[in-house]
Amino acid sequence: MKSKFVFSVLLFCIMVIPVFEGNALPANYSDRIAAIVNSDVILESDVKKQKQPLIRNLMNLPLGIVPPGKWPTEREILDELIVIHLLEQEAARLGIKLDDKAVESSIESIKKRNNLSDEQFVLFLASNGLSNNDYKQLMIRQFRLTKLIDSEVTRKTPISEEDAQKYFKKHQSEINEEYTKLLESMAPPQPPEQEATPNIPTHDEIYLGGKIRLRQITLKLPKGKKGKDLEQVMNTAKKIYRDSQTGADFGKLAKQYSQDPLAKSGGDLGFMDYKDMVPPLQKMVQRMKVGDVTPPLQSADSVIMFYLDDAKNRKEKSIPIPEKTRKELEKRWKQEQEKRAAAKKAQSDQRREQENSKADSNQSNSEPVKSLGILNPEEAKEYQKVRNKVIAILRTELIQSRMKEWIDELKRNSIIEVKL
Repeated sequence: MKSKFVFSVLLFCIMVIPVFEGNALPANYSDRIAAIVNSDVILESDVKKQKQPLIRNLMNLPLGIVPPGKWPTEREILDELIVIHLLEQEAARLGIKLDDKAVESSIESIKKRNNLSDEQFVLFLASNGLSNNDYKQLMIRQFRLTKLIDSEVTRKTPISEEDAQKYFKKHQSEINEEYTKLLESMAPPQPPEQEATPNIPTHDEIYLGGKIRLRQITLKLPKGKKGKDLEQVMNTAKKIYRDSQTGADFGKLAKQYSQDPLAKSGGDLGFMDYKDMVPPLQKMVQRMKVGDVTPPLQSADSVIMFYLDDAKNRKEKSIPIPEKTRKELEKRWKQEQEKRAAAKKAQSDQRREQENSKADSNQSNSEPVKSLGILNPEEAKEYQKVRNKVIAILRTELIQSRMKEWIDELKRNSIIEVKL
């Protein structure tokens, strides 16, 4: 009975519509040690990867190492990574926790906002040298460190009305110009012409031969595949995938959710010869490592997920990526870059106008400035018009100053060895 069911699964794979193609293609970076931060090692490959435009846009942290609008040197990137590792160690020490669902929700929101299907999203990541898991880990790092900085810096940097009025009195003629610079500094810098190229590898690493042991979870789709019933199935599939990615036992998930005869055995398909699989299944598993889970795969009447439980006698092989595929990746990368550049410019212009308008509007509706004996009547009238801008500028300066002091303190209490 089980063998017949396995055979039906293999035939089913021919009809499956993959949501994700697999992990992004790896880049061949050097593995020389660039620096050691306490017990953490930073590789030269980490520095090169951090230089990619997509990663720089993602890691938007106020570290104060690279001046706003400047594209960093490799040494500046290494200094950034040293600080990032210090902050991650501090977050671990303080027990800063992260809601994984918030990360998943943010990623789904990014796909929706850019009108990208799951497959298009993976293709876009691959053209930037990233896998789906790489991207998720970057988002987790960004969320965790933002939470840490908010706790240790932002909330510990109060601004008084006295501070704001003193700042205005000293910099009265520079406020509007400084506020414009502040808004412009929020836009990510663009790489030099030679840096703005896709990191498309020439080879793909796959596994061939041997035997593999898969587990599966099957969810049946409602007839017609419309309405709330369909949405409920898809939400359940996403939840299962999310849980499996964060450490839940796939076998237990199969027993709990799967709707096929193998549910009782934890979805166990047993060991199968690679050579006996149908091509679509071969293509799927040849990029999977033990412990990997496929995102939900949809067929005509169900949604299925596979988990690679074990593998024997497989051989890793590097295969050339067809030139046609590489050109397609590069074409799509350029299209995305042009689209993103135009969108960023439009958003930057719109944000600057909105922020200026909002600051002016909020200020005009605010209560009159309290007299502290710092400003004369004429200065107080002008200060009233730009008070919100003054506070934004001053808050940024104070946070940057507090951030520098905090990072310097972390460095003094750490052992940092730069190798490059």
